[in-house]
Amino acid sequence: MIVAALALSTAIVPSAQNPSPPAASDRVVPRPPAQVRGAPETGSTVTDGYAPIPQWLGQTRAPRPAKSEVFTVQTVASGIGGGFSFHFLPGGRILINERPGRMRIASKDGALSVPIGGLPELYAGGPQGLFEVLPDRDFAKNRTIYFGYTALPAGPRPAVLPRLAGLLMIARARLSADDRRLEDVRVLLNAEGINGRMIQAPDGTLLITSGIPAGVGIDSPDWPQPQQMTSRMGKVLRINTDGSVPGSNPFAGRRDALPEI
Repeated sequence: MIVAALALSTAIVPSAQNPSPPAASDRVVPRPPAQVRGAPETGSTVTDGYAPIPQWLGQTRAPRPAKSEVFTVQTVASGIGGGFSFHFLPGGRILINERPGRMRIASKDGALSVPIGGLPELYAGGPQGLFEVLPDRDFAKNRTIYFGYTALPAGPRPAVLPRLAGLLMIARARLSADDRRLEDVRVLLNAEGINGRMIQAPDGTLLITSGIPAGVGIDSPDWPQPQQMTSRMGKVLRINTDGSVPGSNPFAGRRDALPEI
């Protein structure tokens, strides 16, 4: 188990090797406007009237577990700020990401490395920043890492940024032989959303979730993107590890849908 602590302030994290975020797609969706100080909080994620009718008796009533288990919790690594995900590397080390924009490796004895260099410029305002950091299943041979992060759209920055201003980008890179920096960073996909998880399927493809803005002051009727097949927001996306789209995706070849969905 990894214990995350030390809440950190938000920031824009620059990188000299990657001075600017990748260009956004041509379907950039305007983010919710910045909240006005002192204004009443209106709207939420639950006031849209969504009240589905159960399809069978007890559908919405999860059964009570027949028994519970007792767990022994052992802290393996501490001092992590804004931890979001972790994955094991060959040999038992742990690849950890901190949402404000740091990637670290914990040794088997729990010692944390210094932050790995070479990350692209990312936007870590509010709940955005660095998300899933996933080693390739053949990491021992290729030292490849896939990761998701939010970056501001290309172009001039407004004086006041909207809420959840970043766009979810999916990238790949190679970890240097000394574990100190990322090399050959390449953006694979602009997923358009605000956060996401990622796994590598048994066939090697990447499965990515892309969310939409939510929270107090954001009305869900204003965000129909999950039902729109021309938006990657609110979807599960599937791509190859080079960024191409598998021909076996269910909507590949259709003009009215994006093939990554």
